[in-house]
Amino acid sequence: MRKGTRRKGWPLWGLVMLWLVSWSVQAQEWVYRVRPGDTLWDVTGAYLKPSIPWQRLQEHNRIANPYQLPPGSTLRIPLQWLDRQPAKARVIALEGEAVARTPAGQESSVTSGMSLGSGASLKTSPDASLSLQFADGSRLQLLGDSELLLDRLTRFGRSGMADTRLRLQRGRIGNDVRRLRGPAANFIVETPTASSAVRGTTFRVEAGEAYSQTEVLEGRVSVNAPRQRGALLRPGFGAVVAAGQAAVSPLPLLPAPDLSRIPPMSQSARPTLAWPAVEGARQYRIQVSAQRTFDSLRVDAESDAPRHTLPALEAGTYFVRVRAIAANGLEGRDAVIELRIDDQPAPPYSIAPAAGSVVRTPELALSWTQAPGAAAYQYEVAATADATQPVAGARVEGETTARLPAPLPPGDYVWRIRSVDAAGKTGPYGDGVPFTLRPLAEVTEIDGLAAAAGNTREVTFRWPAGQPGQRYRFQMSRTPDFGAPHVDEIVDRAEITLPRLRSGTWYLRAQTIDVDGFEGPFPAPQTVEVPCRWCKVGAGAGALLIMLAL
Repeated sequence: MRKGTRRKGWPLWGLVMLWLVSWSVQAQEWVYRVRPGDTLWDVTGAYLKPSIPWQRLQEHNRIANPYQLPPGSTLRIPLQWLDRQPAKARVIALEGEAVARTPAGQESSVTSGMSLGSGASLKTSPDASLSLQFADGSRLQLLGDSELLLDRLTRFGRSGMADTRLRLQRGRIGNDVRRLRGPAANFIVETPTASSAVRGTTFRVEAGEAYSQTEVLEGRVSVNAPRQRGALLRPGFGAVVAAGQAAVSPLPLLPAPDLSRIPPMSQSARPTLAWPAVEGARQYRIQVSAQRTFDSLRVDAESDAPRHTLPALEAGTYFVRVRAIAANGLEGRDAVIELRIDDQPAPPYSIAPAAGSVVRTPELALSWTQAPGAAAYQYEVAATADATQPVAGARVEGETTARLPAPLPPGDYVWRIRSVDAAGKTGPYGDGVPFTLRPLAEVTEIDGLAAAAGNTREVTFRWPAGQPGQRYRFQMSRTPDFGAPHVDEIVDRAEITLPRLRSGTWYLRAQTIDVDGFEGPFPAPQTVEVPCRWCKVGAGAGALLIMLAL
């Protein structure tokens, strides 16, 4: 069993070892190809340390005549003779806020064009991103909420070789490393759990609390970790390194999503992007940049579904990059499209009626926010059953409120609004806002004529009916404050029948209760004077006695 395991693991490890041994052998000398007009003095002055005389270079290469260097011939130069100089990394793009810290502990805000040397560190805020360019032309992008230490930045004279060593303490970086030529050229990224070394490739690295992951898009990356068998990752593979693993295992990256269905132009400042789901994807990363090279990011977001609504963007051309994230956390290959946001005034945000709300007044009032650059607005109201045919609409000059000139019948509606700039150019409509119009009729008149007559054993009060399904609360009291109502009942119809009332003054009122339990206001109470029936009888008898007495 052990034999089989060794045999199976040897080809990969062997390739890594051969690669490393090759570096070690080549690391002894750098080979310079002679150009027309070169002399030993020129080469010595351009590439060697000041302490190394040209005679040593002549002797090392066994050159008989120092005045004759055949073009195309080669000179072998020991690496320790090369003039080593501190290199700088330059900030070539910045979005958001980041802080730089010098080896002496001084902190300052990062600015575009800033140069940073060995020992400097960078911290980005959660919504920031920045790009660095190194001495050999390689680039690195540091994403939000990340911390990076520029451990070693060295260049070897004018040889083009650079030794770049970085420590990603936490967060995520993307790297585009130029093909490294020469034995002293290095580009190494270390995390708390692993080390990734490259000779020219495009790859990504993420450092978490107890893990790190590497994803290779182009070239090859050697990933090693303490007490683990390393691996050489080919394009389209990645690795997750965590404590306790026996070996670094290459894992295939998910394919790039298909973004071909996304329209190349959007008239909305907040377009919604949608694409077919990638099999095996747990999430998706969406990035938006104003540069084709994605040096800085306007958007860096994750979505659980294969769709995402972008935040408001100014008019212009953007580049959208989407990749799938597997259950193991590795992010897959990129899909990139160009997206044009049309230069139209952005719609305002709708305020009222809010989405899903119920409007209980017969008169409909709309309100919205002030949109940048808008001189006027156009709104539309349509029935949900046929949203393509507006039932109301108008242009509003400068104001952010409007009241419909005529009441709408009860029902389900949707309204939307767009901006108009000072030149008369209209922008796209914002998202439709659905709402329900279900007026609560205020009971202002209660028919109490029968009660006032006082001639029947029962009396019925009636009032105008509201919408189907609505109920009513009826109250009757001897006092106008209804502190101790004589009658307080909820009825399903717009009427109530009570026993014959005692004589005197009665106060009555009714309120409408909607189907969802919402209670409308009580209107001002009405009064009913119920005559005294026995008083009438007594008055008639008295008149009869007077007539008999006469």
